[in-house]
Amino acid sequence: MKLIKTINYKLTEETLEKDIDKFIELAKKGHYHMDKMYQNEGLKIIKQYFKILNEKFKNNELEECKRCYHKLILFLLIASSGEDDLFDYNDLLAKISNDFDHHIQNYFICLVKTCDIDELTDKISEYAASLDIYGFDSDKEILLESLSKEQLDKLEEKMLAKTLGMTKKDEDKQGVVYFLMNIAEVREDKEKYLKLCERFKGVLTDKELEYLRGEYEENKIIAERLKMLGKV
Repeated sequence: MKLIKTINYKLTEETLEKDIDKFIELAKKGHYHMDKMYQNEGLKIIKQYFKILNEKFKNNELEECKRCYHKLILFLLIASSGEDDLFDYNDLLAKISNDFDHHIQNYFICLVKTCDIDELTDKISEYAASLDIYGFDSDKEILLESLSKEQLDKLEEKMLAKTLGMTKKDEDKQGVVYFLMNIAEVREDKEKYLKLCERFKGVLTDKELEYLRGEYEENKIIAERLKMLGKV
C-alpha cells in the first residue's frame, strides 16, 4: 500500500479569469522560471486551469470560458515558443497535454457561439498572430462547420483589413494572412490561396513568394498520400 499525497488547488483571486490574469503576471515576472526545479508548480497550475475550464465548458458557461481560454491559450502559445523562456520547457504545450488541440476546439466553439462578427474578427486575429510555429486542425474545422460561406467571407474581409500596410517586421499581420491561407487550403480554394499569397509581395523575396505559391499543390499531394496510407 502506498501513501498518496493529495494536492488541493484553490483560487487565490475572486474569479477564475482574475486568477489566470495574476498567474500570467507572475509568469512574465519570472516566477515560474526553471519550473522543473520547483516540482513543476507552474505546469500543475496550468493543467488545473484547463481542468476547471473543461468542467465549465461542459456546464455551458461559454462566455466565461471564452474570456479565460483566450487569455490562457494565447499566453501559452507565446510562452511555448521559448522566446521569453518563462517556464524552461522544450515544448510547453506538449507538457500540458498530449492533445492540446482539444483545448483549441473548446475555445473555438466558445468563440463561434458567443461572438458577433467584430469580436470574432478581433479574437481570431489575435489568436492567429500568436500561433508562430504551431498549427491545429480544430480551429479551422470549427469555423468551417459553424459559419456559412457568407460569414466566412465576411470574417476574412475583416481580418484582412487588419493586415493593411503589412511589412517584413509585421509578424503579427503575417500570422493572420497565413491563418487565412490555411483555411483556403482546407476549403480547397486555390484561387483564394493564391490571392492571399499576393499579400506577401514586398514582404517576401520573389523566390520565397514563388515557393509559397507552390506550397498549395505540394501540401495537397502530401494530404492525398497520407489519406491513401490511412486506407492501407
